[in-house]
Amino acid sequence: MHAPIKAQMNELVQNPPVAGPCEVTALSQRRWMIESEAGPIVQLELLDDDVSAFVYATTARDGSGPLRASFITMLLLEDTIATAMCPHGVCSGDATVTVYRKLDLRETTPAAIYHEMMDFAQLAATLLAKRGIGMPEVMHLGDQDIV
Repeated sequence: MHAPIKAQMNELVQNPPVAGPCEVTALSQRRWMIESEAGPIVQLELLDDDVSAFVYATTARDGSGPLRASFITMLLLEDTIATAMCPHGVCSGDATVTVYRKLDLRETTPAAIYHEMMDFAQLAATLLAKRGIGMPEVMHLGDQDIV
């Protein structure tokens, strides 16, 4: 049996991957983030079942930058609805845009969680840039994104 997700995340916080470009920071007992200079803040929020989580990036619509607020808090503050989409969803409020994905973490490892968060950072940067929000290093060439 795998270690509980909280324990795996605490392991990532205390012992970051050697080759990883970003460190994992604990924001609460159920929420962690990675942050880089050039990309969105990616957060992982553990759900009440302790095996599922949302990985997401929330950015201000006005281009002022990424936010550290909880995904659930932003849904309530903006009085908006997140629609499930495969493989990711986009929740667009008056003040923020959030890109998210639900993860099943039953059979995972700390390295796999970190890899998922880093991959999601690239996806979120691309999706936000397509909406004219976010990071300048994502350029468009027709319908293709160049990161």
